[in-house]
Amino acid sequence: MEQVVPAMSAVERHRLVDEWANGVELYDVPPVTKLIESGRRVPMVRTAVRYGGHILTYAELFGSLDGGAIGTAGPSLDGLARLFCDIAAAAAADSVLILGSSDIALTPDALAAAADDRRAVVADCRSGRVDPAYGSADVRLFATAWDCADAAVELLAALADGATLVLATTAQRNDPIALAELISTCAATHVVAEARTLAALADRPAPALPTVRRWDITGTGCPAILSSLLGAIAPGSVAGFAYTAPEYAGIAARGPLDGTGRLRPIPGARVLVLDDALGLCAPGVSGDVYLGGAALAAESGIAALADPFAPDGRIYPTGTRGRWNADGWLVFDVAESTNAAHVSDVDLGDPSDPVDYAA
Repeated sequence: MEQVVPAMSAVERHRLVDEWANGVELYDVPPVTKLIESGRRVPMVRTAVRYGGHILTYAELFGSLDGGAIGTAGPSLDGLARLFCDIAAAAAADSVLILGSSDIALTPDALAAAADDRRAVVADCRSGRVDPAYGSADVRLFATAWDCADAAVELLAALADGATLVLATTAQRNDPIALAELISTCAATHVVAEARTLAALADRPAPALPTVRRWDITGTGCPAILSSLLGAIAPGSVAGFAYTAPEYAGIAARGPLDGTGRLRPIPGARVLVLDDALGLCAPGVSGDVYLGGAALAAESGIAALADPFAPDGRIYPTGTRGRWNADGWLVFDVAESTNAAHVSDVDLGDPSDPVDYAA
């Protein structure tokens, strides 16, 4: 006998479409042009980006923006300098930013929303007040595979705050000991890394990483050991769990690093769990996860769909399956995304490997 699924009440639908699906509304997000101008106030001798054995100072990076030659800091950072120029050009013309060969395009507003969220999260764990004329002493280490949307967000957020952005090489990301050494030598204050990367530290002698104040752990699964492990190697630090997708700039949902893997949409983001007919899945029922909201890509290699529950809204399928729990938290069904086929990942590789973000 076919099971009859009870109809949802108006309250249940409101939770799934509005209350749980949406992060709080964005407020007073600085435009990309203002974020770039904030970086111009930073002392030009400071290191803006470090990757392997190469660095770009603020003078070199903003010199490229002002028409200076690109081609002195190694192929990978030269590509990042071109990306910075593309961000500024898109913002000035109010046009979409085409991100290399990744099939991802972002509006300046989407990029600004994602960068603003990144800056707010970092500011929560800053040790002291930042002098606008000098910038922040933060050293932000990014240790995940880079798609171009993440590259643009992290670069813009760091420059607007006057911070130094350190990029882990492929070898460092794949070797927990090498990654720990990089965190130590660059005195990183904020670390973004995949859960599986840092979980591998549990099988090694625990390093001492006292400079780290915040960990942002990405993925769809959250090993229970991570919270205590990171607290032990960086006493006093805080850690959060985050979900990213190629079609959404920066973080789309965030939650505590407590082993549950539970998440909620960040400000401006929208998350829906839908069935095969694009109908709502009740709490506890698994479905396909779709993303919409302020930092959604304007274009992608995957076709956007009309949001069934929001006039003029758009959503992208993420290729992951999840469910809402009874308390309104999103939990993924698997530890890792199974939709690797549509992830447009641009890896910086080794410093000697050419990467052209402007291709």
